[in-house]
Amino acid sequence: MTIVGHVLFPDPDGKSVLHHMMRWDAGWYMIIINDHYTQNAASAAFYPLFPAVVGSLSALTLHVLSPSVMALLLNVACLGLAIAALLAVARHFGLTARVRYLCVALFLLSPAAFFMHQFYSETLFAALGFWAYVFALRRQWLYMGILLAVLTAARLPALLFVGLCALEYLRAYDWNLKKALNRKALTFLLAPFGFIAYGLYLLAVRGDFLAMFSAYKATTDWTYHTFNPNFFSPIFHGAYEIILVIIGALPLNSHFLVSVAIPLFSLTILFTCSLYLIFKHRGAGIPLGVFGLVSIIFFTLNNNLISVHRYALPCLGIYIALTLIYTHHKKLRPLVIATAIITTAIQILLVWWLYTTDKFVG
Repeated sequence: MTIVGHVLFPDPDGKSVLHHMMRWDAGWYMIIINDHYTQNAASAAFYPLFPAVVGSLSALTLHVLSPSVMALLLNVACLGLAIAALLAVARHFGLTARVRYLCVALFLLSPAAFFMHQFYSETLFAALGFWAYVFALRRQWLYMGILLAVLTAARLPALLFVGLCALEYLRAYDWNLKKALNRKALTFLLAPFGFIAYGLYLLAVRGDFLAMFSAYKATTDWTYHTFNPNFFSPIFHGAYEIILVIIGALPLNSHFLVSVAIPLFSLTILFTCSLYLIFKHRGAGIPLGVFGLVSIIFFTLNNNLISVHRYALPCLGIYIALTLIYTHHKKLRPLVIATAIITTAIQILLVWWLYTTDKFVG
């Protein structure tokens, strides 16, 4: 990705081969690294873990290594950890060594996987979330709680992983709430620590504990985000737009593909895989399946589909379910292979647009 990015979008000043990493949300993270949320009110929408880690690592090198270099090293390390966790989850689901790496391939070939190379928090979030779930599968609740505490300082969708681990905790006690209410359940009290710490910091520098939410009103960049509990609305509206494009009433352009078609495709895959885990695999598949279905609701509560394909990247139930289907349903293998080909083509298209046209791709 470094080579591809440098070739397609070289630094006009010739100073850095990582110039291509600093697109879109990367600008917000650099603002945070430079002013620590004290100047730009809208920056509070971006949670502090990623910029804090990158900024601290850069400072430890006395800024000899730039934030972009430190972000690349962090992303590589976290991607390795995320892959190791994904393999551990695959092993728990009974997948043989021969097919476990299909989970990894599907993960790396997903439409938004290239964001794990960008100056974004995607890889750090995936590594922490995946390992929190692995520790839940291993019944190592304290380690799980510690990781969830860190995760809630990374992004709001950390709530989804808290829910996933809570469901796995209940499954460990055969869904018996009475048995589950014991001392080990107290480890979940660690989960909100990261969010609370961030809120207290915003209270100190901004005078507003919930500035991460009011930040959306501090800029005109995100006016399309409006809370709407009717999560069906953006999904049905997106489907209607697809029909309009098919009949020629709307143009087929990059905005439609990135903001409607690709997100809906990702939601369809997530929905299908979640149902498979719940009704076909059952057992360990129930928490992952419910995690996927709740994720669909969570991703669409802001009344639009923009960036949903990126939000779906850490939904590891997709990769587990597709690999299980490939393993146990030979007649459906061509469908899994076709899905991988389509997601790869989408990723290549989005990378091309990002680095050659500066289009928003999620």
